[in-house]
Amino acid sequence: TRDAGVRKVSAQAGDVMVRVNRQVNRTIRYVPDERQFKTADHWSLPTARGGDCEDFALLKKQKLLEMGFPPQALLIATVLDKNRSGHAVLVVRTTDGDMVLDNATDRILPWAETGYFFLRMQDPKAPSRWISIVSS
Repeated sequence: TRDAGVRKVSAQAGDVMVRVNRQVNRTIRYVPDERQFKTADHWSLPTARGGDCEDFALLKKQKLLEMGFPPQALLIATVLDKNRSGHAVLVVRTTDGDMVLDNATDRILPWAETGYFFLRMQDPKAPSRWISIVSS
């Protein structure tokens, strides 16, 4: 998933990504949309009650944007997790490759090492548009 026209984050930004990932994972309580909003899927920032995977990803994206990360380097992706359940993560495009910030772990991994099957990701050139991904 390389795009020469997209500005990427330097590998040195890794410490900031680790801090943001851990802080959000540890301070936000996981609450499924069905319990919180009485609907199967509701994308928003976490509420005072908590949030689900896409809410974690949105908050991490917001925090990294506030710290000066370029928007085109912060892309939300939908995946099938190891149990083949739908899941959302934040992909950060770095000079060392695409790294995944996930509410399921404090470890930041290259996308190919997550064990996830990537379905769609925000288009770095037009984040309101989603592009299909072929991953193995």
